[in-house]
Amino acid sequence: MTFFKKLLTLLCFVFPLLSFAMEDPWLILEKSAKASQQLNYEGVFHSQSSSESNSTHVIHANIDNKEYCLLKMLDGAPNEVFCSGDMVYVTSQDGLLIKKRKNQFLFPSVLPSDIKHLKKNYQLSFGEKKRVADRMAQHIELKAKDNLRFNYHIWIDDKNLLPLKLIVTNNKNQTIEQSTFTTIAFSEVIDKDIFEKNINLSKVYVSKNKFVENYVSNKFWNLKDLPSGFKEVDLISRRVNGLNLLDYQIIFSDGLAYVSLFIRPITRGTEPKEGTVAIGPTNISARYQDGYQIMSVGMVPPETVNTFSGAIEF
Repeated sequence: MTFFKKLLTLLCFVFPLLSFAMEDPWLILEKSAKASQQLNYEGVFHSQSSSESNSTHVIHANIDNKEYCLLKMLDGAPNEVFCSGDMVYVTSQDGLLIKKRKNQFLFPSVLPSDIKHLKKNYQLSFGEKKRVADRMAQHIELKAKDNLRFNYHIWIDDKNLLPLKLIVTNNKNQTIEQSTFTTIAFSEVIDKDIFEKNINLSKVYVSKNKFVENYVSNKFWNLKDLPSGFKEVDLISRRVNGLNLLDYQIIFSDGLAYVSLFIRPITRGTEPKEGTVAIGPTNISARYQDGYQIMSVGMVPPETVNTFSGAIEF
């Protein structure tokens, strides 16, 4: 092979990667976040952790600048999630639950719209390209700068930047959780009736959730020494039916990882829980203080949930 042909072969291999590298890599992530909100697509993705494995059929569309999604669980008990703007409708064997869409993101919408905050806590690097769901995808790694969060490997579509695969690993490079499209197709137009055929949005439904969510205005606690990079993104209270008691859930995020901190009054005869336990990829830290069960839950390292559960002061 002549030198010219060798050079041409090398350039053909390297140029697609350079097209990513020549652009601000963080800007690519920002575009990828927008793609997951704006694109019309339908496919099946498979999710797996140490404790469970399941497949989900998803249809997503942006119609008149409003986001719609329909997720149907293909394994286990039949469940369906319909998103319309900031509302979420969950149908299951227990009935229909209607609630406001929260800040947590579900695959493939795994990236925050503002990625600047990620720079403080993660290092970004490019990996090799690979085929995912019969499409070429660029591997981008977000490596944690400390031991308070896991590492995120995202493969984004070469053409439209939609995340096609996600793998979460710990500092030993062990896989904690992964999601990947097995099939996916993109469309210019998706009929709105596809999303609304099973739910009449004009009908008033009664939620069968045993909790009633309320937004909290008065806090009786303080938070100290929170893990670096985590910010409060949501706060709600729940009143248990039949009891004049409220418990509280504070949700924190660094843009990729999420932790819920619960503050629950201990009722008479209830034994408080203390200690740290792992359930699949999720770590839980519990302690008791001044009549309240404090518990932090998240797909983060044990030291992170321990820090959150110890951050409450009354």
